[in-house]
Amino acid sequence: MDDFGYSIEVKLTDEEWDRYLSHKRRWCELQPLVESRGYRIPKEYRPERVSAWDERPKGYVEEPHYPHLLEGTRISDNRPVMLKFSRTDLWEAAIFQHLASIPDTDNHTIPLYDVITPPGEGDSPAEWCIVVTPRLTDCKERHFDKLRDFVDFLTQVLEGVCFMHRYNIAHTDVARTNIVWDARQNLPDPKEKDKSKSKKTGPARTKYYFIDFGLACSYTSFEERGLVKGICGQHRNIPELSEEIPYDPFALDIRQIGEMLKRDYTEAYLGLDFLGPWMARLRDDNPTKRPTAEEALAAFQALVSTLPEDKLKARLIARGEWPFGRRIIFILVGLWMFGNGMFLWWNWDRFNVPIVVVESPA
Repeated sequence: MDDFGYSIEVKLTDEEWDRYLSHKRRWCELQPLVESRGYRIPKEYRPERVSAWDERPKGYVEEPHYPHLLEGTRISDNRPVMLKFSRTDLWEAAIFQHLASIPDTDNHTIPLYDVITPPGEGDSPAEWCIVVTPRLTDCKERHFDKLRDFVDFLTQVLEGVCFMHRYNIAHTDVARTNIVWDARQNLPDPKEKDKSKSKKTGPARTKYYFIDFGLACSYTSFEERGLVKGICGQHRNIPELSEEIPYDPFALDIRQIGEMLKRDYTEAYLGLDFLGPWMARLRDDNPTKRPTAEEALAAFQALVSTLPEDKLKARLIARGEWPFGRRIIFILVGLWMFGNGMFLWWNWDRFNVPIVVVESPA
């Protein structure tokens, strides 16, 4: 364990360690600025602890791969927040601010609380800024129960991609880990000016939001859209990804939706076979044959409209999971077999009648 008591094994290169320690030191140095903006971060990140991150700790450290992320709280109401270092030259914060400020019903960008930019050195602007958002739940674990819930999830994902494309922004890392959710009704919506309109009765609808715009491509207009290069995103099996040959980042988003659905949902749950032909279009190896985001959403809504109500209300069962009804039947059959076995054992003497062999006359 290190001085802070962390016990997670890591194997990083010297370069990765230097980057890891530099982030830790930076959190300590900026703690007063972060707190002055209304956010509290863990106590181990105080200015006097900078020296604790001067050299490579021995053995174990905490969260080595994500030192640019830090959980904290908003001082005014103790709401959990997520703070993220973002390089200013990647324009992530600017794209985030732009998207979060647009009042559009299809906007599924996570609410943005703040962007904290420390002072630069001399005439040079700051290399890093801090993006502050609510700390929500990612979609790595199961986040729906019935088929209707999954349909709502996928509808919101498609709406979110439609929204970004409408404003000439491609996410280029559409993946389950970059979508978060929060079912609380009190999540403030900065796009809703009249707070009275945001009050709803009845159970809260699960809302899904896109995060992480570090790989996003932004253009000033539809006419200015261009091609990009690079191996980006979490789905590395997409054929057009290349460091040499340019490709369309908007078509890439569509393929990434298809890859996410195949890997994380259709191969993980029963009852999603109806998505097959539609999903095949999203996953076409030819980017020009894939639908646009708007076309994909319209086709999905048309597909869902053909599903009977009882199917939408049915529980979505994970592959390998025993449904409740089958478990009950299995238990009852087991109890019946056990009961009959006990009955035969208890009455064995009664049924254990000697066998008499009668020889036939010669």
